Amino acid sequence: MRRRAFTLIELLVVIAIIAILIALLLPAVQQAREAARRSACKNNFKQVGLALHNYHDTHSVFPPGSLIADSTCGFSVQIRGWAWSVYILPYLDFANLYNQYTFTDNYYNTSVADWSLGATQIPVYLCPSDDQGFELVSCCSNRTNGDCTVGSAGDACDKQDFGITNMAGVSDSVQRRCSATANRMGVNKNGIFFALSNTKVRDVIDGTSNTFIVGEVLGGGPGSHDGFYWNYSNLVDTSDGINGFNTRLGTPPGNYRLDGALSSRHTGGCHMLMADGSVHFISENIDAGVLADLTTRAGGEVVGEF
Repeated sequence: MRRRAFTLIELLVVIAIIAILIALLLPAVQQAREAARRSACKNNFKQVGLALHNYHDTHSVFPPGSLIADSTCGFSVQIRGWAWSVYILPYLDFANLYNQYTFTDNYYNTSVADWSLGATQIPVYLCPSDDQGFELVSCCSNRTNGDCTVGSAGDACDKQDFGITNMAGVSDSVQRRCSATANRMGVNKNGIFFALSNTKVRDVIDGTSNTFIVGEVLGGGPGSHDGFYWNYSNLVDTSDGINGFNTRLGTPPGNYRLDGALSSRHTGGCHMLMADGSVHFISENIDAGVLADLTTRAGGEVVGEF
């Protein structure tokens, strides 16, 4: 008896069925991958929270938000610039890197060894969902307009590649600058981290479970205006909300968000580390007032569900 082969129509039907199954399967696979990346990002925040509390247990104070002080903001001199994220390196298994820092010179002095250490990438400070977060950013690379502002820095042209971070210390509930030229340092000092901060757990009167300490930010990319160096004054306020508008006209939609604002590649919000070490995913639709209340450490606000 002669065997019956597939007809062309039957073959096309089979191909169509396979294509439909693939189309149904791919989004599920992508969602599963993003869920895994989001979980890994949350775990990184938990590790940083544990490191901050280990630092506090050792020194009886949280590390300074940054060691930068700007004369335009009432400080006597502009000094150094190392961020809180440098001081907790020993508690993140980067003691060898931390021990290479001298902390004896200004951040802007390119002749000291501290300058080059920032090129090291710290995996725990990166979000797996942000592919740009793994890039190194050079202040003046790919720059044609002469503007060398990079995220929280606002410094002169560094001509140096530094590791990007997806984490920034939460400094203020309102605008971060005290003048048009000043660095963003948490001028109002109502958060936990700000310039030369010296905050203890007992200072968080609103409760450690109701107060932000570290927030998620987009990493930017090479030459981006919106990245944060992990070792420099990486502070962020909450006045711009979460996943706000693009930085400037001409920026492709979906690329880099508002300069220095809370943001992420996750759909619908970003991760926030609370002062008690817990991690919450905060919706980008959160009420601006509630977001501000969660930023202040001693504002006396009563915060409900968030």
